[in-house]
Amino acid sequence: MAETKFILVVEDDPVLKNLLGHTLAGKYQTLYASDGNEALKLLEENKPVLLLLDLMLPTVDGFAVLEAVRSRTDELKNVPIIVVSNLGAQADIERAKSLGANDYLIKAEVAIEEIVAKIESQLAATA
Repeated sequence: MAETKFILVVEDDPVLKNLLGHTLAGKYQTLYASDGNEALKLLEENKPVLLLLDLMLPTVDGFAVLEAVRSRTDELKNVPIIVVSNLGAQADIERAKSLGANDYLIKAEVAIEEIVAKIESQLAATA
């Protein structure tokens, strides 16, 4: 039997979190964090194959999570990170990419199918 692949979804919007959960069900085991602190705690206990990361989060924002992941010294340092955010300013996109985001999607401009396609693409690139 194939090893289950975990995706960590860091998202505080319950509607999007639920939609992603239903869409990814059956393909991937999905862990959820509603804020940056929760995400960082889950990363200590789990080794996801990919992170879907919102930037505007309570407690610790997505930029700080991105920085924390990329500054790790274990294999998690290289986990693909797809930012899915409402922040659409070029400065925010460039900041996230300079901190190590593999891809950046703007929520208002992307369909759920596109998010899934980006996940598949990132996982294929790391396989």
